[in-house]
Parts: sequence; C-alpha cells; structure tokens
Amino acid sequence: MNRRFVLTLLVLCLMITGGSSIYAVKSMLPVKSETTKWAVELHKSKLPSPQPGKYKSYELLVTNLSEDTIDVTFELYRPVQDANQEQIILADPFSYDMRPNETVSFSQFFIKSGAKELEVVLSWNDQNRRKHKQSIKFANFE
Repeated sequence: MNRRFVLTLLVLCLMITGGSSIYAVKSMLPVKSETTKWAVELHKSKLPSPQPGKYKSYELLVTNLSEDTIDVTFELYRPVQDANQEQIILADPFSYDMRPNETVSFSQFFIKSGAKELEVVLSWNDQNRRKHKQSIKFANFE
C-alpha cells in the first residue's frame, strides 16, 4: 500500500510539471522557480505600496542561467477573477540583452490585494532566429 501511495504521488507530480508552464506553488515569500535557462524569484518589495490596502508591492529577480547572451523580453501578467476575461499586463514589455549569470531586477511593481497568481513570460530568439517562450506562474503567494 505504501508503494502504491508513493507511485501515485510520483505520477501526480509528473503530471503537474509536465506542461509547458512551470508553476511555483508556495504561500511564503520569497518564492523561486528554476528552469534550465532561467531562475525567477518573487519577493516582497522593500519599497512600500502607495495604496497598501488596495495593492501589494513586489520585487522580481530574473537570472540568465545559460552560457549565452540572450536578448530577452519580459512580460508580467495577472489574471482577472473571471477566467473568461483577458489577463492584465502589469508592466510594459521590456527587452534586455542578458549576459550569462546576469540578474535583472524589477524592484517594484504592484499586484491588487487578493490576487492569487502572477505569470512571468520570457521570450527570446536563438542563434537560428527561432522564437522561444517560457511561462512561469507563481500561485497563492502573500
């Protein structure tokens, strides 16, 4: 029975992480999610929110883990309460040439209090000019 439980748990873990998106599900900040190319960390910002009751202030750190310089575009999204509506972009898309092991910091951005998810979309072109996209989602953070 114990073996069946462990096998079931392993299958569930594989099903959850098998998609094209990476989910980091934790409740305490900071939260970190890593792929082969990127390390993304979500922290509470040291800078206060201008409307503390309405918005919370966060900081995002993105590190290039590859050995290549990558021209990457960052997009931050927060889904709205109704799943049939579009997502809300939190900041204008931002492009940057990241050197190997370089970290880019978004020192302060705001998410409405009570929001349950943040999606970070990283997109770049490889040496063959093929477009790549990595979506990392943070859920249930406070």
